[in-house]
Amino acid sequence: MKKYLCLFILLILTSCTTLSSTVNNVSQVEAGKINAEITKITEDFKNAASLNEYDKLKEVFLPTFKNNIIVKKMQEYDLSGLTFVFSDVNVVSNNKANSLMVINFATESNYYKLTWKKTDGNTWKISNVAEKK
Repeated sequence: MKKYLCLFILLILTSCTTLSSTVNNVSQVEAGKINAEITKITEDFKNAASLNEYDKLKEVFLPTFKNNIIVKKMQEYDLSGLTFVFSDVNVVSNNKANSLMVINFATESNYYKLTWKKTDGNTWKISNVAEKK
């Protein structure tokens, strides 16, 4: 009987707790501004990719080890034949946002999760790219 009572109390406690400890404190106006800023960057990204301007593409990424490898791999290919599609931005906080990038080539599509971070210079840059499976 004690086991069932303990199990019942444990279930009540776990149902009352939340798994997410972060609270989205971004207003709709701020989220709209962030969305507009990142959308402009993605449009510039698409234009630079269609013209194979790798220096402009490099400016979109934060200079991390992983991102440097991604940029080097991008420079090995002709990007003008690819189509880049970006989803709407999900604003997590004033300094972080997420979105989805789809790269289309002929009938193939690759999906990537992007994490955007705001730098000290008040510009948004891609801090992480993860392949969506």
